[in-house]
Amino acid sequence: MGTKPITIPRGFCQRQAFTLIELLTVIGVIAILASMLIPALAGTRERMQRTTCRNNIRQFILATHLYGQDHNDRLPSGRSESTNPGDEHIPTVSTNTRAQLIAYGGDLKILSCPNWSQYFKKRPDWRFPVYGYVLGYNYLGGRSLTPWSTNLESANYRPWISPQTLHDDFSLALVTDPNNWSRGYATTFVPHSKRGFIFYGPPIDDNALDFTPADVPTPKNLGAQGGNVGLLDGSVKWKPIARMLKYRGTRLWNSDGAFAMW
Repeated sequence: MGTKPITIPRGFCQRQAFTLIELLTVIGVIAILASMLIPALAGTRERMQRTTCRNNIRQFILATHLYGQDHNDRLPSGRSESTNPGDEHIPTVSTNTRAQLIAYGGDLKILSCPNWSQYFKKRPDWRFPVYGYVLGYNYLGGRSLTPWSTNLESANYRPWISPQTLHDDFSLALVTDPNNWSRGYATTFVPHSKRGFIFYGPPIDDNALDFTPADVPTPKNLGAQGGNVGLLDGSVKWKPIARMLKYRGTRLWNSDGAFAMW
């Protein structure tokens, strides 16, 4: 007897393949979801960094208060190591001042905004020639002869007073996020944009002091969202960039020096 062939009904147990249009549709949906999710995740990370940054500044200020209690209520000096009188820059401090801040603060990390971690990765101990050490915050205490004359009043730069002791006006700014820029070094720093840190300009050569002045955008123009501002009384608050004012960040060098917003 012959074997009777088995007839399989049409469509039964047949593998259904995706068409090209269906695959493209799925890929498109995934891309749309990813484009919606990635900014949200970046925004969440940035909010967490701002909180960490605020806590760092609180610890930074506490370190200055602990230092002051052991030094006749004087705040740590903000003077640089330059032999040129008045050659001060608000992100820099002397070797001794940095060492004292670390000793009283207990952790090097409190001296820098966490969003600077990538920029500081290759220079955890950023020793800059002539001046001392660069911090990841602006330290405004112990600076000499403030307010520094800007000669830039027409550009709405404001004078500021450096607190010298624990008994000075508690509303004075002491430590701020470094929304800084320099025409001399042709660089701009943005610690807090929507997605974190932004650096504008050529790589900084730590071993060279020669520079070619050039106009650079302010942090606001690069998308800065604002920054944390810590006062002498220990309070730290987030300040939107729209409410920030412009200040001189160096005592010398006029328009070729550094500037900041807080």
